[in-house]
Amino acid sequence: MNAYLKWFERLTWIGVAVNLGFILPALFAPDLMEAMLGPGSMEFALVWVAYAGFLLLLASLFYLPAARDPLGFHVYAWLSVVGRGIAACFWLWQNGRWELPGPIQTFWITDGAFCVLFLVLLQLGLPAEQKISIGNLGRVMKSWGENFSRVFDAQTPGALRAFALLTWLAVLVNLGCAALALLAPESFVGTFGGTQLAWVYLWVGNCGMLLVQISLFALPASVQPERYRVYAWLSVAGWFGSAAFWLWQTSRWSLSGATGWFWLIDAVLAILLLLALQRGLPATYRASGAGIGGVLRSWGGHVAALLKSPVALGLLVLVLLVGGYLAHGVYDTLLRTEPDPIYDDPAEQFKYGAIGLAVEARIPYYLWQVLPEICPDKLPDADAGWKSLGLLYEDGKDLPIGFALRHQGYPAVEPNCSLCHTAAYRTEADSEQQIALGGPAHTLDLQAFQWFLYDCAQDPRFKARDIVAKIRDKQDLSWLQAKLYEYVVIPTAKSGLETQRRGYSWQKSRPPQGRGRTDTFNPTKITVFNLPDDGSIGTVDLPAIWNQRAREGMYLHWDGNNNAIRERNYAAAMAVGATPDSVLPDHFKIVTDFVLQLPPPAFPGTIDEEKSARGWEIFKAQCASCHEFGGPKIGTVTNIADVGTDPHRLESFTEKLVETFHTVHEGLFQFDAYRKTQGYANLPIDGIWARGPYLHNGSVPTLWDLLQPVEQRPKSFRTGYDVFDPVKVGFLHQEPKIQGSTFLLDTTVDGNGNGGHLYGVELTDEEKWDLIEYLKTL
Repeated sequence: MNAYLKWFERLTWIGVAVNLGFILPALFAPDLMEAMLGPGSMEFALVWVAYAGFLLLLASLFYLPAARDPLGFHVYAWLSVVGRGIAACFWLWQNGRWELPGPIQTFWITDGAFCVLFLVLLQLGLPAEQKISIGNLGRVMKSWGENFSRVFDAQTPGALRAFALLTWLAVLVNLGCAALALLAPESFVGTFGGTQLAWVYLWVGNCGMLLVQISLFALPASVQPERYRVYAWLSVAGWFGSAAFWLWQTSRWSLSGATGWFWLIDAVLAILLLLALQRGLPATYRASGAGIGGVLRSWGGHVAALLKSPVALGLLVLVLLVGGYLAHGVYDTLLRTEPDPIYDDPAEQFKYGAIGLAVEARIPYYLWQVLPEICPDKLPDADAGWKSLGLLYEDGKDLPIGFALRHQGYPAVEPNCSLCHTAAYRTEADSEQQIALGGPAHTLDLQAFQWFLYDCAQDPRFKARDIVAKIRDKQDLSWLQAKLYEYVVIPTAKSGLETQRRGYSWQKSRPPQGRGRTDTFNPTKITVFNLPDDGSIGTVDLPAIWNQRAREGMYLHWDGNNNAIRERNYAAAMAVGATPDSVLPDHFKIVTDFVLQLPPPAFPGTIDEEKSARGWEIFKAQCASCHEFGGPKIGTVTNIADVGTDPHRLESFTEKLVETFHTVHEGLFQFDAYRKTQGYANLPIDGIWARGPYLHNGSVPTLWDLLQPVEQRPKSFRTGYDVFDPVKVGFLHQEPKIQGSTFLLDTTVDGNGNGGHLYGVELTDEEKWDLIEYLKTL
């Protein structure tokens, strides 16, 4: 080969190596793929991301023989140019079609550059009769016509005619699927099953584009299998590989419908093609141990020839030595995994065990340790550090309740269920803080926690070198570890936080959520499912999750939209960053079983039994039908026109979101029980003393205030203080008694309305106090 063709071979190998950077994580580590491409790029498209990885692997294998022998396989060499051109056009098209994250936006440039380079090198390196020209194209078309006609010639062995016809049939099916995937991805996903999301359409379209490439590669070998026997056998191997892939995916995700039978269709086709090719080719070209050995020896000799030069051999040895050192360091620092601990005590598992979030939902542990030092002025109280955001620490613990330390690559922390579902209270300002597992985290400012991370990552002080210097003050990092943190871990974390910042930018167009509250379904709707931002406000009070077994089968969430505990739990995990591939089912089951039987905490004070007895009679008459276990209306929904509370949360959960939930069927993530309602659910009220503030949006500070007419309820009050009010039942919420960081909740702001739920307001004050006394016992 001349110099141009040698460079064509080298660039092909480089291109294949680049492709492997997509292929391997797409097939085996979709979490890593999502972290590389940007959060939100592949939720619930894992099957199609993996299939794109498989198809790209197959296309890469088709590139290699032509790279080794572009003169003998010049048709395939030119097809590799066409393939790269098709890929570049596809990604350029997708850039205009979807709002792609940063890395994907450049895919068209990479493929376009390879296309142009391959084109130039082949045009310069191939002989005149194999270059692109009008005359050559005419001869190629004539030759192809003659070759296609051979398929119908009686002199052509019947087995080879069968091979060609089967290949053409498969190509037609592939092209039909590709056209549907590219031009009508919604219909494709609807036909073959999948989440109806823009990112799923992107990866389905990518699979369609790669199917077009592979179909083009199959055609020359179908009509000239003797000449292109390497490609004919690659085509057969590809069908067997496809069968194995779909069998793997069927067991991995429990695929159903037509997709669940792809493996069998591909396997039957592969066997038929194998038999036809084995019977039709001359004996020397058939599959055999000797033939395969010869191919391997040939390729081994080719590699050996490339290394005959002492310089090349020396460079290889140097690369192996340096590469080995770097590979060990990279593995130890970035890739080595340790089993996630399972605690003997389920309560400890609830507080500190991992539930399995994706890579981009984690924060490097060493970065976590120094973040309050990097941006102290962005915290509510710099001296209090993470505690100023309402995170709860136990004595002797390095991490707050609600965070798990994992070693999946490098040490990292990720939130779990207890972050939002652990309450804290004190009976006096100077008393010790008590923890109530399963209670609403009313001190937590989750939104402020998010935006502290996002804003700090944007701050000029967030410099990898300076951060690593702070880390080395606390941790013993080797030189290589420090460099990997400086150039890989910290920049990746920064990029991930910047991407999340964009993904949650919709929060800035809503009123601040404040302490003890969050927007439950807009993150799923906008950030996870990428549905259009409808401007809705879904802010609600964080709920208690104790005593779940008694709630099995009830329609819960604030608006009664789901009656399946498993679905609700996995949906909550999904909203904070779990994917079907990342979630840890065994860990999740421990936590689920724990909250099924977790009792509510007992009232931290004395009960006036006489008043409580009178209160029980009032409760039985006024409240029990909607709020007592076994009541006729418990777990049902009261229409918004009747309950009269703030409608924003109800309106934020839309029919389109329900439809999208119902299309999710990947592994454990199957959300078929969601429904749209027209009101709020009647919930059992165990442990109600620890649930303040009250109503679905936390807009009423105490039970006493909830029993007052709307005009007498506080128009504004402080949330996030943990000193309990045993009289009115709630938490202290008015100055000057409050100390520390709190949030001023203004009930005149959209989503914060404190109207409605007028049940009991007509009672006398004495009756209200009796009722409250009884409610303390629940």
